[in-house]
Amino acid sequence: MAITKIHPIKSTLKKALTYVLEDNKTREGLLVSSFACSPETADLEFGFTLSHCMEKGNNLAFHLMQSFKPGETDAKTAHQIGDELAIELLKWKYEYVLSTHVDKGHIHNHLIFCAANFEDYRKFVSNRKSYYQIRYISDRLCEQYGLSVVIPGEERGKSYKEYLAHKAGSSWKANLRLAVNQAVRSSRSFEEFLIRMHLAGYEIRQGKYLAFRAEGQQRYTNSKALGIGFTQERITEKINRNTDKHIILRPERDLQLLIDIDNSIKAMQNPRYAQALKVQNLKRAGRTLNYLTELGIDSYSKLDKRHSEIRDAFDQTKAEIKNLENKIAELSTIVKQLSVLSKASSMGAQRDASKINYQILADTASRSLSEKGINPPYPSTEMLLNEVKNMEVEKETLYQSYYQLKRDWRQSETMRKNIEQLIRPGESLSLEKEEGHFS
Repeated sequence: MAITKIHPIKSTLKKALTYVLEDNKTREGLLVSSFACSPETADLEFGFTLSHCMEKGNNLAFHLMQSFKPGETDAKTAHQIGDELAIELLKWKYEYVLSTHVDKGHIHNHLIFCAANFEDYRKFVSNRKSYYQIRYISDRLCEQYGLSVVIPGEERGKSYKEYLAHKAGSSWKANLRLAVNQAVRSSRSFEEFLIRMHLAGYEIRQGKYLAFRAEGQQRYTNSKALGIGFTQERITEKINRNTDKHIILRPERDLQLLIDIDNSIKAMQNPRYAQALKVQNLKRAGRTLNYLTELGIDSYSKLDKRHSEIRDAFDQTKAEIKNLENKIAELSTIVKQLSVLSKASSMGAQRDASKINYQILADTASRSLSEKGINPPYPSTEMLLNEVKNMEVEKETLYQSYYQLKRDWRQSETMRKNIEQLIRPGESLSLEKEEGHFS
């Protein structure tokens, strides 16, 4: 359950950095990391970047806090989540310092990043939209790491009468929320979710809005009335994230899928088959047949082969993107450090207060470059920037392939689930009962 907050730092940057870097809170600095700056001189390096910014405003930096539910994660994982949040939010363009504190009853991250980026010196825009972007990224990362998240508004809109009924366990909405959550957790497709709700004793109405009615209830309850976390769109999103349980097709022989599905359709046309399930399964069977026909797939082995090929290509593309992003981050840092050295050199023999600061920054930049094996004569920043731009173009191309492969993989996974339910529904359900997933 990650809770994120963000606020600007206008005049106490050094004090804020000193606080987040305290040894007794970060296991003697082991839970501290940074990007494009040194934690010890971050205030000076932020100042250097801000000195090139032409935009108005007195924000020096932003302080983002990310808290986790006690006992739900360890410090190393929390720090990793914080680092991934910073990378996705700031896109390798802003200097930042990240620390994870373990001195309280709950683990929490502190992320302090410069108010302007060092690429084009534009300021970070903090508003309602950016805040919800931060919340979205944080929640998605927590779900990927198996942590719980807070869904804003999920319990919003209760009357006092409903609140009392909820405490007594007699609220229609409370019971429906519980049933929906249980069905969502155990379902691998929206059609399976509807089946589970039907088996839980609810009548289902599908129209403009999804609605349910329990036995003994006079009127249907619109799922939207349960909160924004219970709309059909959000329910579908949650189900699509249930990829932890891998479907394994285990036929005794290499059955002909088109024949099997055709037989399943004929069975569904029997008048004794439940009407609600029949309609849903007929639609699902039609989509599955179209998919298999278009790709020329007529056996389990061909379907499994295509599924594996898509997954392998997806994983490879994802690794290539990660490798490219690491190179971009490394080059961007080098460009920033070379800019600091160039500025320090241009100060020449000027005798003013800022010269000392620039000398400290120059020493830090020179040391960092040396650690990377870069020594005088230094490479051209223009050449490095062109290399970064070329990598950005390459990354964009890879991302297009990544999103397409992701869609293909999800579609393939859905078809496998459809086939498992269509051809051997009894076997699938009995297996889930044995594993404790059937509600």
